[in-house]
Amino acid sequence: MLHDASAFELILSGDPALITIVRLSLIVSLSAVAGAALIGLPCGALIALARFPGRELTIVVLNALMGLPPVVVGLAVYLLLSRSGPLGSWGLLFTPQAMIIAQTILIAPIIAALARQTIEDLWVEYRDELAAMDVGLAGRIATLIWDARFSLVTALLAGFGRAAAEVGAVIIVGGVADQLTILNDIALTLAAGAPTVLVGPNGAGKTTLLRLAMGLVAPSRGRVTWGGRIDALPTTRRAIVFQRPVMLRRSAAGNIRYALKAAGVARSARAARAAELLALVGLNELGDRPARKLSGGEQQRLALARALAKEPQVLFLDEPTASLDPAASKAVEDVIRAVTVRSIKVVMATHDLGSARRLAGDVVLLHRGRIVETADAATFFANPATREARAFLAGELLI
Repeated sequence: MLHDASAFELILSGDPALITIVRLSLIVSLSAVAGAALIGLPCGALIALARFPGRELTIVVLNALMGLPPVVVGLAVYLLLSRSGPLGSWGLLFTPQAMIIAQTILIAPIIAALARQTIEDLWVEYRDELAAMDVGLAGRIATLIWDARFSLVTALLAGFGRAAAEVGAVIIVGGVADQLTILNDIALTLAAGAPTVLVGPNGAGKTTLLRLAMGLVAPSRGRVTWGGRIDALPTTRRAIVFQRPVMLRRSAAGNIRYALKAAGVARSARAARAAELLALVGLNELGDRPARKLSGGEQQRLALARALAKEPQVLFLDEPTASLDPAASKAVEDVIRAVTVRSIKVVMATHDLGSARRLAGDVVLLHRGRIVETADAATFFANPATREARAFLAGELLI
């Protein structure tokens, strides 16, 4: 009999009744974790990515539910499944299924809350890259869950152990950014041909101008037109490489295949196209290497290849050679030249005046959110027309 033996003796002897209880407990807990994961992971990801009225309240409620008392859940499930309850006809009261339902209700908020936090942190890294690749909401959720899978194991373990219910809820509320004019009275025409290079001191508005042209942010006033029409060039024909491109947690070739899939390239064509793009940027021998273990210069070239997966007409580059050594910078510049030969318009922001001299067809100098001077590269560097341009080229601070 169970009550005649100590717990230690029951374990050592392999008591059949104890084994049955342990097995049932494991089945119930694992089933509840599986069910809660199916509910909590996509819900947490959706809350992390979506912006909707009442989002902050939803997060507060979700975090509060992490500490939901088991006795309250048990009572609620009992009332639902009892003979006189709304689900009494299911006949689940006092069955393992009822236990699974109760545990799922307890665990789902924990997994959802922790998944939201994990995915929201990863979304800060991935936001611009996935937006630039035109990945839809469902694709973003799937990608973030997959790439955060190892971190999400923590959420599943927390749900399994119920230990997370004792951790204070983390409440993150969004703030409203101060209204700040970053660009003002910008009038710029991009023509086909050699790269257009944006230069200027920090804070001049170069990155914002690229993001605006890419469609990642909307102008508070004014408009961006392509061929004289607003939004005439779909974002699928525009691509951008950020100053610090985020490498997805997969191989170098896997990063490109992901971009090809997002661009709508048929599965049968992705392997060959990925190999072609890797060869274009000089990484054909590194396709199987984890992207995050590549050097800075290699990652920059991989980001270029990933952007080219969309076969864009216009390619925006934000500081593509920043923090790279001369050899890595030359490799990136060689790729940019190869891209230009393919009749892709390159618009590049840089602080590297040497790179600007070597690559630019025309130069745009920005300062305090305004265009100070626009000229072909030879004229700009040899005979700048404005005082600000002369001071900038002389290495003086623009105030």
